[in-house]
Amino acid sequence: MDQPKKAYSIFCDESCHLQFDNSDVMCIGAIIVPDALLDTCKHELKRIKSKYGILHELKWNTVSRTHLAMYDEILRLFFESPMTFRSVLIKNKSNIQAHSLGRDEYNRFYYSVIERLIRFSIRHNSDSANFYRIFLDLKDNHGKIKLASIHNELTRMIGTNDIIQSLQNIRSHESQFIQLADIIIGAITYRARGLSGSEAKIHIVKFIEELSGYQLDEGTEPGDDKFAIYDFQPKRRDG
Repeated sequence: MDQPKKAYSIFCDESCHLQFDNSDVMCIGAIIVPDALLDTCKHELKRIKSKYGILHELKWNTVSRTHLAMYDEILRLFFESPMTFRSVLIKNKSNIQAHSLGRDEYNRFYYSVIERLIRFSIRHNSDSANFYRIFLDLKDNHGKIKLASIHNELTRMIGTNDIIQSLQNIRSHESQFIQLADIIIGAITYRARGLSGSEAKIHIVKFIEELSGYQLDEGTEPGDDKFAIYDFQPKRRDG
């Protein structure tokens, strides 16, 4: 007897993705949640924030020592829950001429990385015949055009239009899961850039490393179904 298909939601966010951000590192990551547990996980994330009096959006850029206990509790919840994490960490961003590409060319590169992340997320899942809803953090007014391009490419790759049920933009303040992704990928890029100016951020980096068993500026084991970092280091191209 065939097993019933399961539905998952994939929430994507990015760090240091801008073309002229003075960073040679970028990371795009995703939180994957079984739809059957979506409301439960969202409720728990909101409950922890409310416990510490936080009603606003969580952002890596605003991390401070004041609420480190909250971040610890949220991260511990993630690692103990059915939620999973996938990411693409790009080092040597300048080697793909990111700072000399035209805007349209750079956007194609940026969205190709998102396609890679989604393929990575689906491939890692236990059953490629499952259903997926995909949410991307809204970045600009051209999102619908980009979404159509990504959807077409993913459909071509998968060979069917049935697996991906929807692909849409969402604003980060509307999603607890995109906020969680922002904290984790923020920690990954912080470690990969060799930064150390914030004790609070270093604490979060080390806490994620402790819980995951990995150093965040390195790739993870290929078979890790809970926490995965694809370490992508493009080579310099001549001409």
